[in-house]
Amino acid sequence: MTEIKYPDQRSKRFIFVPFCLLCQAFQARGIVRFGFSSVIKPIFDELLKHDLNIIQMPCPESRLGGYEKGLQRGPRGIEDYNTPEFLAICDVAANEVLQMIKAIINNGFEVVGILGLEYSPSCSVLLQYSNKGTTHHSGHFIAALQRKLRTEQIKVPFIGINRRGIKASIKKIRELICKKLF
Repeated sequence: MTEIKYPDQRSKRFIFVPFCLLCQAFQARGIVRFGFSSVIKPIFDELLKHDLNIIQMPCPESRLGGYEKGLQRGPRGIEDYNTPEFLAICDVAANEVLQMIKAIINNGFEVVGILGLEYSPSCSVLLQYSNKGTTHHSGHFIAALQRKLRTEQIKVPFIGINRRGIKASIKKIRELICKKLF
């Protein structure tokens, strides 16, 4: 085995992000607004300032019916995704993320947090559209991930990114990273 002569300079801190935060093209047609056509840059600028390893979580909505159909989908509400097929997709994706988190922690690294995207039927942390207006509950994927983490007794904070309130979202991220939140 070759001896490494230089110290390992890898960051030991990780954050998980929703697929569409880094790839807006995977959002449903017609809902990408607020000045970010590809990447929600201010969020990633903040994460990079703190040398976080960024892990992109899978997109359950685009997996439903395959990626080609996923890229062509129109907006749908959380109730529309409350099907056995979609919930199974969310469960598989949440298990993938859980296994990564366990491996990261077991190797002595830290998972700083998990970001969600508010109003997403899959990835919202707290805010959801419904036919009754805004409601307060997680999207299907985030809820599945939260359940799996609780079962494993792994505590990782979640923050919902609100595209309409990027500055407030960045403030929450800073507080999380500096351990003032949670």
